[in-house]
Amino acid sequence: MLTPDTPPPEDYYQNNCLSLFRFVLEQYEALLDEPVAEALHGYEVLSHDAQRLFARLLTRKGPLIRADSLDYQEVRDEAGALRELEDAGFVDLNSSAPADRILNLLRKAELVSLVGAPRKLAKPATVEWLIAHYSDRQLQTRMNELFVWVSVARPRIWWLVRLLFFGDTHQDWSAFVIRDLGMVRYESVPMQARRFKTRSALAEELRYRQLSQLSRRLDEHPGLAAELVDELQADVADRFVQSRRERALLRIGRWYERADAAHEAVEVYQRVGAHPARERIVRTLQRSGNSSDAQRWLLTICAAPYSEEEAQFAERFGKRKAGYQPPVTRIDIEQARTDIEQQALELLLESGEWGVHVENSLVRSLTGLMYWRAIFADVPGAFSNPFQFGPNDLYRDDFYNAREELIQTIEDQLVDDRALSMHLTSLAMEKRGVANSLVNWQLLDQIPIAQILDAMPLDDIRRLGHFLIRNLSARRAGLPDLFIVRGPKDYEFVEVKGPNDQLQPGQRVWFKHFARLGIPARILKLRLAA
Repeated sequence: MLTPDTPPPEDYYQNNCLSLFRFVLEQYEALLDEPVAEALHGYEVLSHDAQRLFARLLTRKGPLIRADSLDYQEVRDEAGALRELEDAGFVDLNSSAPADRILNLLRKAELVSLVGAPRKLAKPATVEWLIAHYSDRQLQTRMNELFVWVSVARPRIWWLVRLLFFGDTHQDWSAFVIRDLGMVRYESVPMQARRFKTRSALAEELRYRQLSQLSRRLDEHPGLAAELVDELQADVADRFVQSRRERALLRIGRWYERADAAHEAVEVYQRVGAHPARERIVRTLQRSGNSSDAQRWLLTICAAPYSEEEAQFAERFGKRKAGYQPPVTRIDIEQARTDIEQQALELLLESGEWGVHVENSLVRSLTGLMYWRAIFADVPGAFSNPFQFGPNDLYRDDFYNAREELIQTIEDQLVDDRALSMHLTSLAMEKRGVANSLVNWQLLDQIPIAQILDAMPLDDIRRLGHFLIRNLSARRAGLPDLFIVRGPKDYEFVEVKGPNDQLQPGQRVWFKHFARLGIPARILKLRLAA
């Protein structure tokens, strides 16, 4: 464990790197290209100083770092460690880079005194002035004379290592520090099934990540669109990669829409077997004047909708006030505040009830407690590192299917109200503070679980959890803002809308489900008094 405001042990960052690299080698060495495996093994034979300095460099914001900013107590000989890392191919010194990146390493005063920039300009303008008056080569030559900058060599290798360990690129080395400071506790998961089992599976993941990134850059490179569509034509067996493929196609389709290329957009959307692809087809066709084809697609959706949102879209498209209309209460106000939900809560509590702003947190938290064992089950590909708030597939369409038997077992055990009450109470105590993507511990500190169980009939909690755990992909958001309680087992959910706010499609779907499940819920519309 680490102590705030106290230096970590000398080998802390070094050991973090060693454990991470050894995990990747143990799990994936047979799948790695030779340069990657060599780099990981090469780290292990570096001196302690070199290992410690490189571990620190991996945590620094780059890609360029001033050598004179490297000052770490645990590194005895930083100059020697830097030379060793350069000789071993772990860092580059004064590597070629765009002039603005190098110039930005200098302070404004240094740009003036050392490079001869005007004094009167702010630093960004100073950098622009220098770039306008000197070539990149001239500036880099001058920078080489003034100071040394460091960059981590072969950054793609360390990006891949991070991906293999964390399972994504959103987490980084700071996860160790956050855990060891006690800021977050993680559930212990066996992780018996590694994410990638073959070299081709890893290559496929990397390929589709690259295609996905390229689909975000079509405004810069519009000529890529058709080529990307060809590359993304076929379905993929791996459910994680397939989801990435479909998101990339939806992105490309939207790009074609914005470019007024209706035919190309529709062709792309037809390759996606998930919402909102067919909704976009209908909207694109209608906007381009092809209403007859749009109607045919609407009939197709009605016959077999992909989701509740899609069914609702087909029901309401082009028909004002069509479809399910949730109950609405209107209150006149003199002025709408910026914190409109808090304003509504105060109005509702004038009659002595209690309530709290919960939005998505309450139902999600109850569901997260109820199905904790299923969420942290050791399903193949679900967990790839010990720093996860939940499984990799938590919000994917097939989350429930991969755990159906376990979820059904949990529900069979919680049919009795006493069993459900004890289960939620004991889980809230046992797991308090343990990271779970669905559970908001701050909310459960504000409203103790016993208070929630007193306010809500247990069967309502059971029905909401039963529904949400099967629909996390589509229903994890859109829940009402407020939870209002009038007495034991007497509560309601309230969605607050200001004078100009409209109900979003996902919110409308939730209200339709509330009506079907018998959950008390309404919309509170605040409108300006005439």
